[in-house]
Amino acid sequence: MRNGFLYYILTFIFILSSCATSKEIKEDFRTETYKKRIANFTENPLNEGQIIFFGNSITQAGDWNEYFVDFDVANRGISGDNTEGMLARIDEIIAAKPEKFFIMAGINDISLSRSNSTIIRNYTLIIQRLKEYSPQTKIFIQSILPINNDFARYKRLTGKEKQVSDLNLQLRMLAQSENVTFINLFPFFADSEGKLKKELTADGLHLNPQAYWSWVNIIRRFVE
Repeated sequence: MRNGFLYYILTFIFILSSCATSKEIKEDFRTETYKKRIANFTENPLNEGQIIFFGNSITQAGDWNEYFVDFDVANRGISGDNTEGMLARIDEIIAAKPEKFFIMAGINDISLSRSNSTIIRNYTLIIQRLKEYSPQTKIFIQSILPINNDFARYKRLTGKEKQVSDLNLQLRMLAQSENVTFINLFPFFADSEGKLKKELTADGLHLNPQAYWSWVNIIRRFVE
């Protein structure tokens, strides 16, 4: 009860702080990439009891079956997706009753100048729906990763470093409130200034193979 109260106090504080952020950019999450991936998912349905990686391009680019060859793993990442799009497709996951569910989401919402309170609301709905309709599923919320704007590749993420850190704090509190596992990947990928390490990326956002293996080694004990 106390943890839940603390979570809502923090949420209120972050809502107030978000008032000074840029106006939200309105974009339909149903891009051509999204539609093609959904069509592919329909043609290649999930099996019951799998381990599912759910997210955006950072998740999609991972070779999860190769990383965890001894486990029944499914990649449900969609490039460009955000928490709105993920909420819209959570029913496929629920129907498959996964054994474990790893989610990473939020950076594309931030690029749309979406407030952390909105992101957390969508996250909460995803988690609560999964808990209600697939209660045996073990849920893992992974922190979003640091960004590095020195590459000057993603203009919409300029100056958003603090929002990333604030969101990760809220995600930790959400996991505590919902009694699910939070995996803090951020410090493993950040340099001394809190930026995504240059040796782990080619554009300041996405990961190279070295970074994926670091990620795998961090979460291996949760997968296995």
